[in-house]
Parts: sequence; structure tokens; C-alpha cells
Amino acid sequence: MRLFPALLSLSLLLPPALPAAGQSGRAGAADSQFDSNLNLFTTLAAINAAGYDAGLNTAIYQRYQIRRQVRDELARKNIPCLPDLKDFYRKHKKPNDTADLSQYISFALLAAGPPGFALPPSELPEDASALQELSGLLARFYSEADIAGLWKRSQAAYNFAIGEYQPAVLKAVLDANVYTRSLNTGYLGRRFQIYIDVLGAPDQIQIRSYKDDYFVVITPTAADLQVEIRDAYLAYLLDPLSFKYAKEIDDKKKLKRFAEEAPALDLVYKDDFSLLVTKSLIKAIDSRLLKGDEKRQLAVDQAMREGFILTAAFAEQLALYEKQDTAMRLYYPDMVAAIDVSKEQKRLKKVEFVQTASRPLIATAQISIPEAERTLEAAEGLMENKDYDSAKKAFTKALGETDSKPLHGRAYYGLARVAVVQKQQAQAKGLFERALENEPGSGTAAWCHYYLGRLTLSLSGDTDRAKQEFEAVLKNEGSSARVREEAEKALQEISGDKEKDQ
Repeated sequence: MRLFPALLSLSLLLPPALPAAGQSGRAGAADSQFDSNLNLFTTLAAINAAGYDAGLNTAIYQRYQIRRQVRDELARKNIPCLPDLKDFYRKHKKPNDTADLSQYISFALLAAGPPGFALPPSELPEDASALQELSGLLARFYSEADIAGLWKRSQAAYNFAIGEYQPAVLKAVLDANVYTRSLNTGYLGRRFQIYIDVLGAPDQIQIRSYKDDYFVVITPTAADLQVEIRDAYLAYLLDPLSFKYAKEIDDKKKLKRFAEEAPALDLVYKDDFSLLVTKSLIKAIDSRLLKGDEKRQLAVDQAMREGFILTAAFAEQLALYEKQDTAMRLYYPDMVAAIDVSKEQKRLKKVEFVQTASRPLIATAQISIPEAERTLEAAEGLMENKDYDSAKKAFTKALGETDSKPLHGRAYYGLARVAVVQKQQAQAKGLFERALENEPGSGTAAWCHYYLGRLTLSLSGDTDRAKQEFEAVLKNEGSSARVREEAEKALQEISGDKEKDQ
């Protein structure tokens, strides 16, 4: 009987993909990056019924009549939960319209879909956490107001709005892909999603980053959306590189003190140097996409004065990047390495930071990522760079930073893969088993079962046990297409070996 090779291919290591929030508006649109969303529709319809009137009488809603039509239809219905919903909205109303809408957008993006609209049990941003009691109310509202029917009848209006904004959205994403030389829109279970909703106050471009999921929610506006959407998409593309090249970025941390002195810079960038690096690079790309050297320099100077202290350095490196053919994801470490700390210190001593920054109408919220989550992301970057000893240390470190079972599961999964590469098969088998015990997520669990099947064949030749592991992959609803394909191949090989033995 033939045994499978001891060394397993690292090209198959894919983390679990996260499920999409809510439900797509159009049939067959599950993979669309620009769409409507049932969770957003339900949540915003509920607050409109409960007293949310922001922007209702603005001129743009003469063009998009659907908001008033939805409100009128809900007003004609007998909705038993409406008094409770009005009381809830009154108690949670914020002092300004943007913040008021923002909390409900956060809720809608994080909540499960109907019928329960439950929020995840932990790691919620503050604005969504304050709305946890809304889940039960929204479940009642969805049923009592027949939102499913109203949603279906609203699709023509939503498709009209999508059609109007789609050229700007597509151009923003295309420009970012072309400049960074990105071949696709996502990898390793990550996703970037843009939603439109016509039930909120106009002129809203709300951006969310929840771990590996990036969301942009827009409401009707006459403003140009391209820069904000492009910047959000660039953050989606570039954020993973700051984890992958964390060691190179750490070498530039001496410059962080200048950012801390910038009055207009948001605290999130002062606290997290990797985010500051990414945003500085985005600002530099924005400048390079302007026409004319004078406009480019003005944009760089303004970003520097606002506290994005590496914008000038990156702008200089981007001029060189544009003259060669390497994609951004491969050229990135060279740009970071080329930043001369001494040179930038001299440059930054001459910068006069502004007290306040002019900001477009954007509301942002970012989930609080546990330290262990950041450590695991860094460890994955080290794995991708084939720095297995450092990755092992990082995965081990993550185990001591959290009590979360799923995060422990991911850490053991990472340690198991390191053991595979280092040809420690027995140790790898035990680590994959520990990963499964800690419930790391369905996608990761599928890969654990696959590897356990391979290792079982390699270590003991027990085809029956290996078959069980491969079949577990196929039974797992969270298994990716690739791990399913590999498991099916393995089962075919087992069947072929058995036929030869007969």
C-alpha cells in the first residue's frame, strides 16, 4: 500500500472565510462588491418608522422616492412592536445625525440576518454593543411589518440607485487595482463590500473595518465618492502587508513620536503605527493619482501637516515604483526598507502640524481587535515569508495573550503547520487535534481534518481513519472549494490503493 508523502504542501493553507453580513439584494448577486443589503434595509426601515427623519426633505430625496414610500407603507400598517421601537430609538438617539445613523449601520453590518438579527457574542465595537437589545425588537418588526415583502417590492428602486452610482464605484476600485497591480479583489477569506441604502440621511459615506472584512455604506449624494471608496479599497489591499512586513515597519518606529505631536491626527493612528504607515501610503497614492506636480506636492504637504508623517517618503518611493513592473504587494517591503529614518526626522522637524483637519462627511468605526488577533496576523505574515521559527514564537505568544478558544484553535493550527514544514509529523498531528478541540472556525477545522487525514496515512497507514478525516472535510459546510477538492482527491487515491490490493 502506497503512503502519502510526509511533507504537506503549504500552498493549501487557507484560513476560514467569514460569512457575508445580511443578505444580498439581487438574485445571483452574492459575489457582487456593490449591492443592497437586507439587514441595512430592515434596520433603517425600523428607525424610519420609529422617528428617524434626518435628511428626509432634502432635494435628493425628490429623486429617490423610495424612502418616503417605505415610510408611508409602514405608517399604514398595524405594527404591535412599534411603541417599543419608538421608545428604543428615543433612548439611543445621538446628538448629531451622522452619529445617530452610524450606530445603526454598525449594528446592521454585524448582526446575523433574519429572523433573529443576533449580534455576535463578543468583540463588538462600542456603538453596536450599545444596541444589543435591538435584535429582539428587529426580529419582531421584521415579522409584524412584513419586511420580506417590502424588501422584495423595493428592489427596482434599489437597482436604479445602484445603476446610477455603479460607474463611480467601479472606477474607484479599478483605479486602485490598476495602480497597485492587483489581479483580484480578495484572497485568504477576506472581502471588500460596498452597500447602498436609500433610507438614511443623504451625503453619508460610512466606512467600517471589522478584522478582515471591509464595508463601505453610501446613501444618496451628489458628491464625488471616488476618493473615499478608493481609499477604503486601498486600505483593504494594503493592511495585510503591514502584518506581513511587521519587522520592517518596526525598524521605522522612531518616527512615531512626530505623529504623536500632531494635534489633528486621530488617536487610532497615534496608537497603532502600522495603521499610520498604511494610511500614509494611501495618502501618497492619492497624491500620485492627481495631475500636475503642484497639486501632488500640495496634497503631500497637507497630509504631512495633518500627521500622516510618512506620506512624503512614500510619495518619493512611489515615483520609483511607477517606473517598474512589480506589483505593490511584492514591491512594498522595498519601499518600507528605503525609508531613511534620519532623513525623515530632519524633514519632520520642519513640518508645522495643523490644529484641525478638514474632513469629508465620513463616519468610521473599527472593531477592537484583541492583542492575540494581531499576533496571529503577524504570525501568518511570517509563515508566508517562510520565517518558520519566528512564526512558531508568534503563534506560541498568542496562546498566552487570550483565553478565547477559537483564537487558541487558530494558534494551534499555525503551530501544527510549522511542525509540518519542520517534518515533525507526530507533533503536527497532536497540534491539529488540539486545534480542533478549541473550535477554530469551520474553515480552519476543515483544513485540520484534511491534514490529519494525510498525517494518519503517513504515520500509520490507517486508511479507514484517514477516510473519516477526509469525509469530515466534505461534511463541513464551511469547507472551501479548494480543501474539498483536495479531500476528494485523497479519497480517490485511497479507493485506488484498495482496488490494487484486492
